[in-house]
Amino acid sequence: MKYFKALFCLVLLICVGVAGCSQKEQMTSINNVDTKEVKKHSRTYVGDNSNVIAIVQALPGGDTFKEIDLQNKTVKVTYGAAGGALSKDEILKYWFDGQDTLKKNFFYNAIYLTLLVPNAESYNFNVDDQSFSVSREEMEKFISKHIKSLPDSNELFQKEKAQQYIEDNKEKINDTIESKKLREQFFKDFPIIEK
Repeated sequence: MKYFKALFCLVLLICVGVAGCSQKEQMTSINNVDTKEVKKHSRTYVGDNSNVIAIVQALPGGDTFKEIDLQNKTVKVTYGAAGGALSKDEILKYWFDGQDTLKKNFFYNAIYLTLLVPNAESYNFNVDDQSFSVSREEMEKFISKHIKSLPDSNELFQKEKAQQYIEDNKEKINDTIESKKLREQFFKDFPIIEK
């Protein structure tokens, strides 16, 4: 009987360990963003807090979303521990994994917020002591040059146009994010600042 209890405890311990690891692996990354979910929120206004929050939570790093500030038509997102299931250490390991996750996520999220929140004037992302800001105008120029000519803000308020742009260009967006050369150029022009 003691053997079976010990075996049961061992199996239970392994299951708990696997479940813990699975939770970490399920954190939203660029590769597992549900673009159908994200596209539902096209033509969101900066003043529509619940939809902007839904977008941020669906994008990479959204599992670590801590707070948002939408004043002055700026989408300012802070990532970090907010009493959720993830510890501060797990969050920092996710963002600072040595695989450029911080830059890729900031870059990706700025592109999608440009497409989905057409009246935003700028985007600001913060995690730990790292901060990044870029204007909508700068994002529009970058997207039009490196992905595909971007419809103007009025056209992006037409749900179908925004969704079609995303559908037609999601592979190109991912390729752009993964391009080390383009990423380096982007962050040379719009650097991440250490606070």
